[in-house]
Amino acid sequence: MRNLVKSFGTLILVAWLVLFVGFATAGGKEEEPAPAEEALKVVTIRVWTIGPDNPALGRKTAFDEAGKRLNKDLEAEGSNIRVNVEAEFNSVNWSSFKQRNLLALQTGDPEQIADIIMTGHEMIGPYSVAGYIVPLDDYIARYPEVYNDIFPALWATGEFKAKIWGIPRDSEGRLIWIRRDVLKKIGWTESEIDGLRERAFAGDFTRDDLSDLAKDIKDAGVVETTMIHRPTPGVDWLGLIWNYGGRLSDETTGKLVVTKSACLKALEYLDKLVNQLGVVPSSMTNWSWPDINGSFLEGRAALYLTGGVWQWLGWQKDPWNFTEEWLFENITWIPYAAAKKGGKPLSVSHPLTCMLTSVSQNKDLAFRLLTYQYAPDLQAESVLASGHLAIGQSILEYPAYKENRYRSEVTRLLDVTRISPNHIKAPFLWEAWMDAIKAVETGAMNPSGALDFFVARMQQELGNEVIVEE
Repeated sequence: MRNLVKSFGTLILVAWLVLFVGFATAGGKEEEPAPAEEALKVVTIRVWTIGPDNPALGRKTAFDEAGKRLNKDLEAEGSNIRVNVEAEFNSVNWSSFKQRNLLALQTGDPEQIADIIMTGHEMIGPYSVAGYIVPLDDYIARYPEVYNDIFPALWATGEFKAKIWGIPRDSEGRLIWIRRDVLKKIGWTESEIDGLRERAFAGDFTRDDLSDLAKDIKDAGVVETTMIHRPTPGVDWLGLIWNYGGRLSDETTGKLVVTKSACLKALEYLDKLVNQLGVVPSSMTNWSWPDINGSFLEGRAALYLTGGVWQWLGWQKDPWNFTEEWLFENITWIPYAAAKKGGKPLSVSHPLTCMLTSVSQNKDLAFRLLTYQYAPDLQAESVLASGHLAIGQSILEYPAYKENRYRSEVTRLLDVTRISPNHIKAPFLWEAWMDAIKAVETGAMNPSGALDFFVARMQQELGNEVIVEE
């Protein structure tokens, strides 16, 4: 399989070389040379991107470089068209970025709206319903050598009501971090620790095994806090519902789904961790992010239930400044463990997505620019700098990515990743589910009561747009 992937990646790289020597056009055919006397026409393509962290600046600079390559090809084709790329990078915060985008989109004024918007894929539902963006199926079909390269699981980020509205960008994955040094303290051998990941991927190490491990660590008294997790809403928490066989959306109707049995099992599992085993603090949802990261990195906590792949790079920078050598020596990871023996593990990914606005006056050219920034070298350098993962097979063969041990290993999560629904109310789902989790962990409600609370909130907010099933 690895040889097949490697061969496929090599073919894709060759296809990209063909694309960027001037062979590709928006329609896939060579254009007739423009008359010599025809004046150059410069078309401005505006792009909105976001970090907000500075290491993600590659999301902007990839478009800058793509514009240069596109202009070179346009010249070689004899076209009198050139592009002027105005790519903006938002380094403030997600909330202000989304608010700014919405206010601009509501004007319907092409002068105030970018041609391309890179944002969270949860915006596809509301943007498409409002008519702010256009479906991309026909555009994508023009460049099969580029878009067939993207990992199949990631296309779910752009799908809504049987059409593709966005193209994934900067993939990532959620996982469980484990302190290797703590496992050694309770008697695990190096080979047992090294084999744990394979056991998890094979469905041999389950959620119950994880809770048993947490109890062993707690009983040994080798850390202050056995297990920690994120304190806020996020797609991470949807993994528990999928773990126990639940659905989140209905493919036929596009509605959100609450599978009561799966949600109850998920809440019961968290209740077990917090209130029965005492391996997760009941105040966990009130912890600050610095306290969470510090507790784990400084060895005061052993298990990190809701980690993200990007943290590995972040832990090597201020304020932590751990070396990668130290991280490999002291920390390992596994996917979200299966709920039962022989079951499937999973990860959850929340990639960004690139959308084409309906008011763009130059959709064909804008999409061609968008396609050029998916060149393997531009994508690889961008995700390596920001701590994210490859979105396509060819990036795996890019030398800097291929030689990066951590990135090569953790990209495997994309084989088992799941994507949050692109429903307009998906962010509300995240919030309501987190409120139910918090109610259980703080002891405000038992799992059954928290489930009823969650279902009632979903029905009240969504009405007939949510399906509640047993």
